[in-house]
Amino acid sequence: MLSVKVRKRLGDGRPNGAGRAAFTLDLSFDAPNGVTTLLGASGSGKTTTLRLIAGIVAPDEGAIAVGGRVLFDSAEGINLPIRHRRVGFVFQDYALFPHLTAAQNIAYGMKAKGAGAKLERAGELLALFHIEHAAHRLPHELSGGEQQRVALARALASDPAIVLLDEPLSAVDEATRSRLLDEIAAAQRAANVPFLYVTHNRVEAERLGAYSVTLGHGRIIHEERLK
Repeated sequence: MLSVKVRKRLGDGRPNGAGRAAFTLDLSFDAPNGVTTLLGASGSGKTTTLRLIAGIVAPDEGAIAVGGRVLFDSAEGINLPIRHRRVGFVFQDYALFPHLTAAQNIAYGMKAKGAGAKLERAGELLALFHIEHAAHRLPHELSGGEQQRVALARALASDPAIVLLDEPLSAVDEATRSRLLDEIAAAQRAANVPFLYVTHNRVEAERLGAYSVTLGHGRIIHEERLK
């Protein structure tokens, strides 16, 4: 279970080219094991929410916990560094290392293990996403769908307590998106941890998510159980 209760003020309140208009994210929600989709228009605070959970940005106040383990608590002075949060993050642009093969990209996120154990685990994740054939290819030699599968596999390689996905399928075609949605659902069942999935696509959210949280101007405007 992911528990989020945070407040974060962004911007300097100087619009019209002088700065960034002030925006306050004020959220409180829980996401159980399964896939929770985070919906909302551009600028509603979806990506900022992921960044707060991952530790890339610190809230001004509030608390974040996963499975009862506190990642951030302003009242207690707790703010775990990114490397200790056990968060898998799948970025919209994949963020693969261009000089590493698919297998090496996946192994990079693993905790200290012997080389043999890392390769074995990378092989398991390649098989999970049906891309064993791509193990020794560099990112530029992969299709968009293959790159996304490598990014998903890398996020799971670190044995995360939660996986955050920031519009991961926005750059793939419809047929690939359909297959990847099934594979993401299968990956969540295998990992058995909360997945928080950002999307603009309501149909995609209903197909994948068990729960949805919709944001508007930094606030929750709707929560719904989908399945």
